Amino acid sequence: MKKTLRIAVTATLFSAMLGTSGMNVFAAADAGAVNTSTPIEEVYALQDQLQAELKSVLNERTAGGSRVGVVLRMTNTGAAVKRLADYELLVRTSDGAEYPVQPSAANAKAIQPKTSAELSFLTDIERPDGVQIAEVLLKEVDYYTYPKTETLVLSIPIVSRPWNGSEGAAADASVSQAWGMPFSFPSLQSPVSYKPVSISHETTTDKGTVYVVQLLASNTADHRVQLPDFTIDGRSSSKVFAGSRIEQEAISLEANEEAYVHYAISVDTDTVLTGLNVLTTEAFAAAPGSAPVTYKVGRLQIDLAASSESGAIPSYTLGTPMKLDAKSKWMHPDLQLSLVGLPIGDNEEEGTRTVTATFLITNDGNNPIPIPVFQTALLGSGGSRYDGSRQAAGGTPLLPQESVTVNYSFTLPASESGSDLVLNIEDPVTAAPYKTTIGAYRVDAVPYETLDSFTVYPFKIGVKSNSTSFLFNQQTLEYSYVGSYDLTIEREPGVRVDSEFPALLFELHDGSGRLVASSTNPLTGTGRLANGNNKIRFTGTTQNFDYPLTLHIYEVFKTDTGESKRLLTKMVQ
Repeated sequence: MKKTLRIAVTATLFSAMLGTSGMNVFAAADAGAVNTSTPIEEVYALQDQLQAELKSVLNERTAGGSRVGVVLRMTNTGAAVKRLADYELLVRTSDGAEYPVQPSAANAKAIQPKTSAELSFLTDIERPDGVQIAEVLLKEVDYYTYPKTETLVLSIPIVSRPWNGSEGAAADASVSQAWGMPFSFPSLQSPVSYKPVSISHETTTDKGTVYVVQLLASNTADHRVQLPDFTIDGRSSSKVFAGSRIEQEAISLEANEEAYVHYAISVDTDTVLTGLNVLTTEAFAAAPGSAPVTYKVGRLQIDLAASSESGAIPSYTLGTPMKLDAKSKWMHPDLQLSLVGLPIGDNEEEGTRTVTATFLITNDGNNPIPIPVFQTALLGSGGSRYDGSRQAAGGTPLLPQESVTVNYSFTLPASESGSDLVLNIEDPVTAAPYKTTIGAYRVDAVPYETLDSFTVYPFKIGVKSNSTSFLFNQQTLEYSYVGSYDLTIEREPGVRVDSEFPALLFELHDGSGRLVASSTNPLTGTGRLANGNNKIRFTGTTQNFDYPLTLHIYEVFKTDTGESKRLLTKMVQ
């Protein structure tokens, strides 16, 4: 047997690896890593300036036995092309049996100077009791002697459990790590590290329930690199769900650059994920020119037990600037976002509650900026998600030092009190068709109160006096109504309003609570309400005159799901 040189690479970081004998995934030890012993990455010298290391091992149960896959990485450290000998690879099981593993037809025959090549091997072992791989053997075969001679040139012990398929991943708890810990892929020869930063789920009509995982990728090298290809699967207590990267195009990072990467995992309705599997893909070609067979090898498990700690969400004070994710490149950095209103009221007709969030967007820069179409969601005290319906808004850019308001309407069940809610600000573009959270605050909605004054930001409106008269039509024998309302209207300076700004809806209700007549009146544009006395003609007639009537004043605005209606005040006529 040829003498082999072992080059031990000691890691100062925790290894959270699956499926190889080396350090295929590193996790930072100071970020809550699982306390396990650190294995040593082995690099073997086959001949002068030619080294080998074990990249991955698959040992997956199949209907007829086991599928075994091995990938070796060969590295030429010299200055000349190195031809690879005819190698035969075998696996030795824990009971001493040896099985040859077939080489891929696409395996390299030679390696260029200062480069690496991966040699793939795959076979099926028809053994119903399964196999436990203890060692990988590499033999050099001389086919020009009779009988052929085989020389063992490399023996690699399996020090970590081989990947045995996604269903068996959860059994190996020693290779899992906590949520939020960074990790990297030295086995993929990539200097990029990744940190899980958020996981959320949403339900869509066409895709069902989907979890979206967001990783922060950081290039630690001093040169431009491309992100390696890997996938993330979701794991519940009883099932594994395949995931895929949302960004389909190749992603490259400049030196020391950071960027988000997103993965979508479609799950069954009401599924709660307990963990994630991080996997890479290997390829094997059975014959020259044939389509390669691909299979996944697990590198890491991530425990989701601590992925949504409520204590990490700060409380919000109305009117203060919101701190959004500075690493998100979607919203312009010169835009300032604040919440100036969050009232809650009952929708008695539908048996629900309505929350209206009024956001103030300010351009602090020196150039016009398009108004961002962000999305919002409220998370109830029990974790239920309620998506916001955005007010229709004009497309005119926001001028320097100018502000504009945008309203979002939320429909909540009657059981929600409105306290201890979480408000998410979401980016609908970066991970489209899914949304990612760029800001989250703990908020309390303000209950409705019947007052003579109210706010439709930036307007402060007071009702000094109100009266309603009727007109009787002797031909139709019907009553119509006209109101006279003395209003005080004050407006905050520097806030723009346009044709999509909310209007005031005046409704008259009889003693039984039935709607008698209504009138919609804008606060901007032609026919707008003015400071002082306002004559309002109502639409709607009755054949009987009821007295007294109750005036309801609502804020109304159009959204993508219909009209939002918020009660502002009630007054008996």
